[in-house]
Amino acid sequence: MRCCISVVALALVACAQGAPKAEEPYWGKQPCAHCSMLVSEPRPSAQALLENGQRRYFDDLGCLVAWEARESPKLKARWVRTPRDDGWVAPEATHFSAGNATPMDFGFLSADEGLGFDEVRAAVLARTRRPR
Repeated sequence: MRCCISVVALALVACAQGAPKAEEPYWGKQPCAHCSMLVSEPRPSAQALLENGQRRYFDDLGCLVAWEARESPKLKARWVRTPRDDGWVAPEATHFSAGNATPMDFGFLSADEGLGFDEVRAAVLARTRRPR
């Protein structure tokens, strides 16, 4: 019986914590985990939460994609700015426009319509993978 109570208590604690949430970086002071530039513009920024609880911030969505390809991290969640730049949303839950001015010139910003995250990922990886 004591074992069942412990399991139920643990489950209640996990549910009480809820889904992970994005956190604002220290704008203008937080380095990008991929390129080391300071994350200073909210609109093109992105972030990732690792399974171990550590966060990584990115100055450009392309940096997040390139970093994931290089590091193969165990992620709990990741976010990009909403199309209205009023918060954070999972990249799979929004669309993206291309050809925008962004810090590392990948050019993708969240939008109400446009490319899906898989298309953005493919475009970034095609650009960052160079023939040997």
